[in-house]
Amino acid sequence: MNIKELFEGTSHDFEVSGLQIDSRQVKSGDLFVCIKGYTVDGHDFAKKAVENGAVGIVAERHVEGVNVPQVIIQNTGATLPLLAHAILNKPTENMSLFGVTGTNGKTTVSYMVEHLLRSFDQSVGYIGTNGIRYADINYEPVNTTPNALDLQATFADMVNRGVRNVSLEVSSHALSLHRVDYCQFKVAIFTNLTPEHLDFHPTMEDYFEAKYKLFTMLEADGYAVVNIDDAYGARIAKRMKDLGRNCYTYSTLKTADFMAKNIKHTPKGTHFVLDFEGKSFEMTTPTLGLFNVYNALSAIAAVVSAGLPIEEAICAMKKLPIIDGRMELIDVGQDFTVIVDYAHTPDGVEKVLEFAQSIKKEAIRLVIGCPGDRDRTKRPVMANLAVNGADDVVFTSDDPHSEDPVAILEEMTKDLSADNFNIVVDRKSAIQRVFEKAKKDDVIIIAGRGHQRWQYFASGNVEFDDRVVVTDVLKEMI
Repeated sequence: MNIKELFEGTSHDFEVSGLQIDSRQVKSGDLFVCIKGYTVDGHDFAKKAVENGAVGIVAERHVEGVNVPQVIIQNTGATLPLLAHAILNKPTENMSLFGVTGTNGKTTVSYMVEHLLRSFDQSVGYIGTNGIRYADINYEPVNTTPNALDLQATFADMVNRGVRNVSLEVSSHALSLHRVDYCQFKVAIFTNLTPEHLDFHPTMEDYFEAKYKLFTMLEADGYAVVNIDDAYGARIAKRMKDLGRNCYTYSTLKTADFMAKNIKHTPKGTHFVLDFEGKSFEMTTPTLGLFNVYNALSAIAAVVSAGLPIEEAICAMKKLPIIDGRMELIDVGQDFTVIVDYAHTPDGVEKVLEFAQSIKKEAIRLVIGCPGDRDRTKRPVMANLAVNGADDVVFTSDDPHSEDPVAILEEMTKDLSADNFNIVVDRKSAIQRVFEKAKKDDVIIIAGRGHQRWQYFASGNVEFDDRVVVTDVLKEMI
């Protein structure tokens, strides 16, 4: 491809065979794009890229000492998705994208959509927190939504392998940082919006508008699928309808296109009646909690909007496999209920505890912490929710990252007046402590990390999977 096809009006004239943002991966004929990140500036590696074979660079400022053509633009981060889309032959024009956004539920809904789509078409892709899966490919990404180049390259490989339907999580960071620009979505799903990432977004309104961007990226005949029990979701639904766009709403409280009623919770699953287009359907899912009723509604609405029969979608939902680290039951024969969940926001913690209350026979016991290098305003909020919603709480380390684990726990608990909690800094010891106190018919929740396999400290990363540790501790006890 000639550089003139990528930059209209440029005076340069040379052929480009590939695209890179990492100088170490540059091959002969590649175009190197200088991306200025939080800790690394790609402009500093332009010379190395040229040494490795780059035929030109795209930069925000002139780089001295580089003897290949330079295209200077205002924002390389915003231009990268356009370049990747074009050089990789516009892969998303040959597939249907099902995007899921919201504060909580993105992973579960994306997983559900993948499962439902796979019930009808085995060539389905998934991109999200729990990995990247398609064909014989399965690996964990660095970010919930990969950078624009990696994302488009993944789409291109999917197309080459015959994948035509993709379920993916779309974070507010991805939308704000242009990672999904030049993607068109067949379906855009909104789960909910609660305070989170306010270290990145200056206000909740900014956070909301970042999420809404996904709905401006729908195909002409695409569908919005929106939770109208959430105030921000109701705003999206109104915008869609005012614009004359296709929109399915879902609810457990209001009249909606997809509505759940007569909800019954058990420690093993959930049953409810689903109303759609004047008909009622009996619905059973192996997932736990009211929030997973919302998740199931959104996933079914998504595949129905794409043309799949609702009866078959409901049947497939009954066979949903375990979702890693999302309300995952751990049972090795103990006489109390143990759940590992990714709840790491105030809203997530509140909803997990609401479910525990709905099945409670004896005590609710909770192990929880807060990650470091993240929004600090939520720490005391989560701690307060914990002591008010559980009978016994053990506060412990989550992923401290660069922060002191003890300082994080002190920040969480310093204003608590309750006396139903302990602080145990070491996470395994905290899990052992709560199990030592467990009695028959208790509900124990290990919250915050879910599927994660590593714990991140300033001193280095430690292998730590809550599910594995919980299982091992329970087996030792039994």
